[in-house]
Amino acid sequence: MPTTVELQQDDRVAAGSPAVPVIDARCLFAGPAAAPVAAALDAAARETGFLYLENVFAGSDAHARLASSMRRFFALPEDDHRKQSICVTGKPVKYGWMPLFGEPAYQPGTVAHVESFDCGRPRRPHDDTAPASVWPALPGFRHATRSVWSVLTAAGLAVLDAIAAHAGLPPRYLSARCNSQDLSTMRLLRYPAARGARAAGDVGIAAHTDFECLTLLYQSAPGLELLDSGGRWRDAPAGAEQVVVLFGDMLQRWSNGRYRATGHRVRQTTLERYSVVLFFAVNDGIAVEPLTPFCGPGDPARYTALTQREHSAREIARAEQNRDQLLRS
Repeated sequence: MPTTVELQQDDRVAAGSPAVPVIDARCLFAGPAAAPVAAALDAAARETGFLYLENVFAGSDAHARLASSMRRFFALPEDDHRKQSICVTGKPVKYGWMPLFGEPAYQPGTVAHVESFDCGRPRRPHDDTAPASVWPALPGFRHATRSVWSVLTAAGLAVLDAIAAHAGLPPRYLSARCNSQDLSTMRLLRYPAARGARAAGDVGIAAHTDFECLTLLYQSAPGLELLDSGGRWRDAPAGAEQVVVLFGDMLQRWSNGRYRATGHRVRQTTLERYSVVLFFAVNDGIAVEPLTPFCGPGDPARYTALTQREHSAREIARAEQNRDQLLRS
């Protein structure tokens, strides 16, 4: 897998690059038996390194309601009790509000200009020991967030089913290993508009790959940059009309490198930006290693078995160390 340092080395963004594949989500929802769709998704993953889904929100205003809720929440002053009551700073929790500059630094020497709200999956019966999401006291915020969670979850599971079908794996083989969502997270992100001169290490978020299996996201304005399979940085589209699909570290491990984790970063811009991200983690306790359809006599397994919890903990600890070292200097 590429290291974060390798991902950050090239600041150029390609112009006039080949078109990025766009897949109609309604075809995915029709089921993995749609072989042409599964083949197109496989080709997009290998030849571009990411893809876009359209019509994910067809017939739904969930994204519009969440956009309104996000703007109301992030517009609150930092000392407002509705933020402070769910602030994660200095607490052994991961769900809630993280103030500006609290984001871990995926690259040494960088400062992420972003504030966030994080939540986990909806609670289920007998969940007493599971960490609960916390919510700001804003009418409609929780419902709007959960509505988008449901829409993106359906799309992400359909993508995993299509990948499994094309690889010849049993139906729902991958989605069944990512469906508990115990370790999955939704992030609502606000990037403030950049004002004046910026230091070299000032970024929206530094270059990295996602630790999970799959990521679905959309943004309100340009700023997200994606590293394609040819090593070129590309601008991602803005708006919920096209949802970006990124491939994560665990899918790269499962596929023995066939689906490489998508390098991405967010640059600072003069626009205030909002982004909605759903990370599909592998179910807790499953050891992820290369699957048989992706290995062969000339392509032996490249990765050892590793759980999602182990991998995420290691990568987050490294990024937090980068952030804390810079804050102490």
